[in-house]
Amino acid sequence: MRISTSIIYDTNVSTIGRQQVDLVHTQQQLSTGSRVVNPSDDPVASARALEVSQSVAHLAVQTENQGTAMDTLKSLDSQLGSMSDVLDYIRERVVQAGDGTLSQTDRDSLATDIRTQFDSLLNLANTKDSSGDYLFSGYKGDAQAFSGNLSGVTYQGDQGVRTLLVSNTRQVPVSVNGNELLMNISSINGTFTSSANSAAAVISDGTVSGPVAYSGSHYGIKFTSATTYDVFDTEADPSMVGTPLGSGTYVSGQTISLPDPSDATTTEIQVSIAGSPAAGDTFAITPGSSSDVFSTIKQLVIGLESTTGTGYSQMISDTLGRLDNAMENITRLRAQGGSRQVEVEALQNIGGDTKIQYADRLDRLVGLDYASAISDFQQQQTYLEAARNTFAKISGLSLFNFIS
Repeated sequence: MRISTSIIYDTNVSTIGRQQVDLVHTQQQLSTGSRVVNPSDDPVASARALEVSQSVAHLAVQTENQGTAMDTLKSLDSQLGSMSDVLDYIRERVVQAGDGTLSQTDRDSLATDIRTQFDSLLNLANTKDSSGDYLFSGYKGDAQAFSGNLSGVTYQGDQGVRTLLVSNTRQVPVSVNGNELLMNISSINGTFTSSANSAAAVISDGTVSGPVAYSGSHYGIKFTSATTYDVFDTEADPSMVGTPLGSGTYVSGQTISLPDPSDATTTEIQVSIAGSPAAGDTFAITPGSSSDVFSTIKQLVIGLESTTGTGYSQMISDTLGRLDNAMENITRLRAQGGSRQVEVEALQNIGGDTKIQYADRLDRLVGLDYASAISDFQQQQTYLEAARNTFAKISGLSLFNFIS
């Protein structure tokens, strides 16, 4: 049988080409650690491995979020703890201020100290997290949560609570909005709240005259002079220009009874005002169950600097009650944050186990047997080298080599 030179060349080139392809394929397997370099190598295993790889990528995002959530929750707990410390310090000063032997100079000194603590609390309320977002501004992470000073503080955030996806079905809250934290604290009596437009006098939280006496009426106390006042039903007469429900002579710290608008002979609420109000000053009593911490501290400072007598004792008592409620609220929010940390930590542990399971499954689907692959690679190198050598020898043959 005669074999032409072209057949020899074609056959050897084809053989060497196949061996080179096999060698490169094995080299790719060794470099990637996968026996499936192309989907065509094993379509079924390749498809399943793709699903697992997508799950791994999704798990990586969740793992990153879990780490971010844990860091943010720890930072949140730290800031809440610092706030609690500030309020506890102020409370200690309030207890100290209740000492009846203190002079006005002593009270002024306490007021100065508390002003400093007010600034510290406001700074803590405007803390940023590691991402540069304000911790307590709700969804408005780029907006400063609180603005103002002792004269008045405004919350500039919203009611939202930021969350992070930490598992397929769980978004964990990682923030506290400032309104819930500091601006919406339960009042002492839990039924109504009182406020003043005067910096020279303070009004107590007051008491309800009976267990079910308060019907949700709106009251206004308007001073007609430094020593006289009128009581109005501000729901019916918000401008307080009509006929008052009653009138009285003002004595600092003395109880003021507010009659039922529908029955002037029945007392609904009793409050006291202390200080030196002037003509035109007004005090409001409205349905509600909350107050803000900053106003509590403001009224405390005013009281320390200007209030005396029975009204002073009432102011001290009211302030202690409000501070206790504020600290209890912070403790509640810290407990929520702590339980979320426990939850995220548990998910981190589960995620670590799941990652190992995914890696094991991928190895079973497309994992490479390195010992076998290295053996194949060495064998293919030998085959390729032999093919090249024999081709070189055959291609160098000529009829003239056999003519002597």
